[in-house]
Amino acid sequence: MKKGNLGVNLAAIIIFAASMYPFFIMIVSAFKHQMQIYENPWFFSAPFYFDNFSSAFKQIAKPIGNSLIITSIGVIVTVIASSTAAYAFAKYDFPFKNFLYTFIVMLMMIPGFVILVPQFINIKDLGMYNTLIGQAIPPAASYTAMGVMLMRTFFEGLSRSLFEAAEMEGAKDLRIFTSIVIPLSLPIVATVAIMSGLQIWNNFVWSLVVTSGDKVMPVILAITTISGDVNQGDGVKLAGYIIASVPLLILFFFATKPFVSGLTQGGVKG
Repeated sequence: MKKGNLGVNLAAIIIFAASMYPFFIMIVSAFKHQMQIYENPWFFSAPFYFDNFSSAFKQIAKPIGNSLIITSIGVIVTVIASSTAAYAFAKYDFPFKNFLYTFIVMLMMIPGFVILVPQFINIKDLGMYNTLIGQAIPPAASYTAMGVMLMRTFFEGLSRSLFEAAEMEGAKDLRIFTSIVIPLSLPIVATVAIMSGLQIWNNFVWSLVVTSGDKVMPVILAITTISGDVNQGDGVKLAGYIIASVPLLILFFFATKPFVSGLTQGGVKG
């Protein structure tokens, strides 16, 4: 191995270790009661207290269900809106096409806090305050711009002969879109779904603004209220953080390959 490669690999290992060590500490501490955390904060120590996880799960089980519903609605809306708009931009020529596309992409540059108040007013006027759908729709609308950009580039890379052959057989746009475009574009669809799902799941500020009480509280807010008895201490909170991350870890585990493929292909035309 060359010295240059050895240095790069060593630097990568150090950066990876420094980045992951806080997560390691969180996992280690989640199995401890408070005194163990004070006495040995850096590594595992017996006995292991699994009651931290049961206590935390009881407190965030319903919020996890709420977050699953919110994220599912948001991802579905984002994927449908992004894919249909991207298909129109990729296939058709119409007046002000490039201007409209540029305007959509520019929405990605607007900081979220700038439109926070207008979004809140709209949601309240529509009767969606303190509802699951009210937490899902505005973030989905925001992430649609990113989805349009990625999907349009991907769709333009598909062979035009496929569309022409389908049209010669009498297929309409809806049939071409659902039977040809989407099946060939699953990597980029998975990429948009994962990226938007991650953002919606972790959207703390919007959920804090648009909800009140425990009825529709998402897990991102619920984990801030986790508490244990005197002996458990912070171990319960850390166990709750781990439990709250499991759904996204499972999703990403099964979708890693299409996610990486879609992210790569969606950024390069052809």
